[in-house]
Amino acid sequence: MDSETTGDETLYDALRDDVARLLDRHLESPRDWMPHEQIAWGEGESFRDRPWSPEDYPLPDGVRSSIYVNLLTEDNLPYYTTSILRHAPHGHPLRDWTQQWTSEENRHSMVMRDWAHVSRCLDPVALEEGRRAQMAGAHVPEPASLADLVCYVTLQEKATQIAHRNTAARLPKEDRAGRAVLGLVAGDETKHFLFYRDLGTAAFAVDPSAMTRALSRQVATFEMPGVGIPQFTRHAVRIAREGIYGLGHFVRDVLEPVLELWDVTALEGLSREASQARDDLLATLVHLRETVERAAARALLRGPGAQPA
Repeated sequence: MDSETTGDETLYDALRDDVARLLDRHLESPRDWMPHEQIAWGEGESFRDRPWSPEDYPLPDGVRSSIYVNLLTEDNLPYYTTSILRHAPHGHPLRDWTQQWTSEENRHSMVMRDWAHVSRCLDPVALEEGRRAQMAGAHVPEPASLADLVCYVTLQEKATQIAHRNTAARLPKEDRAGRAVLGLVAGDETKHFLFYRDLGTAAFAVDPSAMTRALSRQVATFEMPGVGIPQFTRHAVRIAREGIYGLGHFVRDVLEPVLELWDVTALEGLSREASQARDDLLATLVHLRETVERAAARALLRGPGAQPA
């Protein structure tokens, strides 16, 4: 079925059963954890009695930036929910999924902030100022169609999962609570990725042309959640140089596996516009790979073990 003869309404109708099936699958394998149970509350100290200092929890700048950016990204949840609900009609199971997703995502900022305050890994004043600036800006992606939404969130959920997982691995080994907190968050993001990944597979079967065009657009303009955070670029460079998340991760661990899973290069029956969009997508992939290689070469000049920015 060609995208010129189908639109969002057709895709909504065709995917109704798939959304319901994937939501049921998600609910049948719950990750029931309570934020308050993850925190060693007795280890906390009053910031009034002892103001925060970086020495309270020594960390490389890139790791601290990653915790900060990841937490403020989770804080921006209400605006992501609003954006997604624009593509979730009343009475459609996609709205039920979005509400379930919101309830699970909301606990991420809760548990991360509690851990950050008790462990003193972040400056609480800078964190609160960043939260207000982030939420006042309300910067989130605004996908133009259901196809664009499915493509973006598939990439975004996988990228977020990697960022949380790699941040956890760089915490001090003695901070078992912190590693556990970020591990739980990464586990939730994995389940969310699986939902959207498989919904994307179903959508490609319904309208490969619309999905190919949407995927090409989303890859060409992809931004990590959190671009509205104050000094985001500075934090992103630190995070990349720490080896937590950067363009190389996006290409190797996000984009390439998703393209392979959706079998984009082998799609048949594409419209002329979609065929051109696939060519553009593959050209973008080549460009990204070359950019990653150049960044890696520059990193070598900084010394052994240096990570690309």
